[in-house]
Amino acid sequence: MSSRRPGRPVLTPEQLLVAASPHRLLYIEAFPGSGKTTVSHQRFGLHRFARTTDHRAVVAVSFTRSATEEIRSRVSQQWGPSALTWPHRIVTLDTVLNDLLTHLLRSRVLQWPGNHEDLEVLDTWPSHLPTIRTKAKPVLRLVGTRVVTTYQVEDEPNYHIKPVDFSSTVGEGRCTHENVREVLRDALGTEEIRARVTAYFTTAIRSLLVDEVYDANDLDVEIIRVAADAGLAVTLVGDPWQALYAFRGARPESVRQLLGLLEFERGELRTTFRWRDSVTQTSLTQGLRRGESTILPSGAAKDVDVVLARKWHSLWDCAPHVLPLATARWKMGPLQKALCTLLLNELTQTALGLPALFLPEAWTTLGIQEVETFEKLRPDLQSALQRLAGQDDLSEVWTALVRTVVAAVRVEPPVGHNRTPRKALGHLRRRLNVQHECLVLGLTCHQAKGREWDRVGVRLEESDVAALRKGLAPGDEAHRALYVALTRARHLSVMV
Repeated sequence: MSSRRPGRPVLTPEQLLVAASPHRLLYIEAFPGSGKTTVSHQRFGLHRFARTTDHRAVVAVSFTRSATEEIRSRVSQQWGPSALTWPHRIVTLDTVLNDLLTHLLRSRVLQWPGNHEDLEVLDTWPSHLPTIRTKAKPVLRLVGTRVVTTYQVEDEPNYHIKPVDFSSTVGEGRCTHENVREVLRDALGTEEIRARVTAYFTTAIRSLLVDEVYDANDLDVEIIRVAADAGLAVTLVGDPWQALYAFRGARPESVRQLLGLLEFERGELRTTFRWRDSVTQTSLTQGLRRGESTILPSGAAKDVDVVLARKWHSLWDCAPHVLPLATARWKMGPLQKALCTLLLNELTQTALGLPALFLPEAWTTLGIQEVETFEKLRPDLQSALQRLAGQDDLSEVWTALVRTVVAAVRVEPPVGHNRTPRKALGHLRRRLNVQHECLVLGLTCHQAKGREWDRVGVRLEESDVAALRKGLAPGDEAHRALYVALTRARHLSVMV
């Protein structure tokens, strides 16, 4: 183990007990603000610098780039740059899955269209290719050991890339993280390929730490099981009360089943430091976890640091002081939504110093490929905002903006592109009539997870108020989202 580095935090007995646990299979349940990241980076360092002749990798994973970057930064700070020399690494689980698929392709266990062995893996298709509204979702499947393109029919239409674009792009060696998962899901169902995956883990990795494990879907859980069966030291860190990603397939019950099946040793981080100086916040969060009836005090949006809600539309329907970072699911076509995102981005950059969410998707929809093209549009976007802030007719503002943008980006406008998104523009106009320094950041619970502020406002729907009055249950995702929102404050949470 390396010598103690300057500034290294002193762990509490509770943190030290789980960080230094000798158990090969360990599950750490971590309450909000209990030092989860501290324990994770300490446990990574202990495994990385253990006295051993085993030179296989120590790997830590989480499910978002921001979460992995935070752990990576803390490891580098506390254990030094050598902690992350190859093959040791801290990456998203998607990266591990990409490496696994690349191994299977290079080993000729699987065959990709065009016999590609190294893939370019994209976050999403809409960020790179135009979409159409359809029930036919392009997917990848395994036929024997060959990867093939096909489609699955969904219950409701959504925006997907065209089948011809999907086939040609996959044939060029490009896909998304979701496509990688589709292939591996089929692959693990084949006994022979599963054995090759087990052998890969046995050969390449000796220790795997999974942060926020309750964000895992069934494939993720199966990968963790394969790693444990391969003899790796596996540490799982998470909190069932903060599982929010059912829309991405996350199933907390799958994690609980895995913990029981493989008999993980259990550790807990109960002592929280986030609100230790606030009796009010301490009492609130303890009561939420016990399922007690809760009535949140009221407050004004202008007096908090951030306003959180379960849905974007709840934030837009809030006081005009609240500026959400994304548009809501209003009735808009792709072009309308993309242009409204560009307008919102101009306002959020100016008022909050933050970009609007889903800006890359908006660029793709509008056919913007170069930063220079976007920069040329910004004066027109700013002009449109100035007109919105005044009393100009919404339809006139919209028509002028569409005409300018369509000419600049040379995109083929869809049918109905001139239809004015009055609701979206009306909400923007309300925010434009508030002084920029008085605008408050608005985020969903999903975007706020893992973050903290001094004072947090929460926008509650009627169902949320009823749920709090009855008492929250961790088996309900809407309840878990409320729990996350109400545990972000260091000092005070209020209903706005």
